[in-house]
Amino acid sequence: MPEQEGRLGNTAVLCFSPNDGGMEHDAAFMTQKISAYLGRCLLVIRKGAWLEGYAKRHGIPHAAVGFSGSFSIKAIREMRRLWRKHDIRNVIFLGASEIHSIHFSIGLPVRRFIVRHGTTKSSPKKDFVHRLTWSRVTAHWCISEHLKRNVMSLFPLENAEVFVDYVGLEGKLDYLPEASPLTAEESGLRLAHVGRLVPGKGQRDAIRAVKRAHEHGVPVTLTLFGGGGDQAYLEDLVKELGLEAVVSFAGYVAHPYQYFSDFHGFIYPSYGEGFGNAFAEALATGMHCFCYSNTVFPEFRKQGLRFHMVPNKDYRALADEVIGVWERREPQPRDNIELCRILFSTQHEMEVLRGYLD
Repeated sequence: MPEQEGRLGNTAVLCFSPNDGGMEHDAAFMTQKISAYLGRCLLVIRKGAWLEGYAKRHGIPHAAVGFSGSFSIKAIREMRRLWRKHDIRNVIFLGASEIHSIHFSIGLPVRRFIVRHGTTKSSPKKDFVHRLTWSRVTAHWCISEHLKRNVMSLFPLENAEVFVDYVGLEGKLDYLPEASPLTAEESGLRLAHVGRLVPGKGQRDAIRAVKRAHEHGVPVTLTLFGGGGDQAYLEDLVKELGLEAVVSFAGYVAHPYQYFSDFHGFIYPSYGEGFGNAFAEALATGMHCFCYSNTVFPEFRKQGLRFHMVPNKDYRALADEVIGVWERREPQPRDNIELCRILFSTQHEMEVLRGYLD
């Protein structure tokens, strides 16, 4: 990590997404963490987006920019004014297409332009246009080693640095509840899943795994936290498999990890994650966790965290792990709790980031 001495300049965190998913929450939390650990920070968002209302409700310093499409002359001018007005030295961007506008806003007083990567990309960005629009990036912040490999293979790096800095779980580590103990007296195995209800996030495979577990006599229940466009399909799948009494939809819940003490395990057969905040939070409660071997999950295993991982998209193998845990009344991996406090420390996250700011 580069050495950083003296006081840090002001920072702006940019996220122009109109949605209310993980990236948008990360942008808000990042602004708060930088403000607490490193210095003044401003959240810059799209005017009228969900993030604007969230920032107002939570007292997060913010500025809203009028954006139309991914390239906006008006937005470029507004951002240039913001950088000068707030003496912004560091810009951190969460997103993708809006970089076409951000590129033309970067100039003094801005000295560092960092792009934070949170999802796996599939298409190369090394043609002339992308080389131009990414040419002012000074560093790529990847939230896992998996994403670092992805970025290095697809993006025009030029002189930009690429670094890995895990997501800090903020104060969550201090008040995450411990999972419900799995004892011989338990009458059933209670599992949870957290995530938007969209294909590929794992709910479909989790439901099929629960069906297989029931066919083998395991009294397992599943609670799905989250909302999204796949809900109707999932509800039909539950009816088709005869699991209405077993699978429940909790809907969108602001802080679902607060309810993890009600569960013995967390089943997360996602088809790919950049980091997997919900999975990390579940690990930090000491509960049994189940996932596929893809993207970031093998990396967590190498860090020493203990959980059940099976070949990608093999829900039968996933079910067999669930069955085995129930039949053995397998002790929960409570040593994950302390290890998560080390791996996902916000203080460590901010200290790594400090080295790339001005």
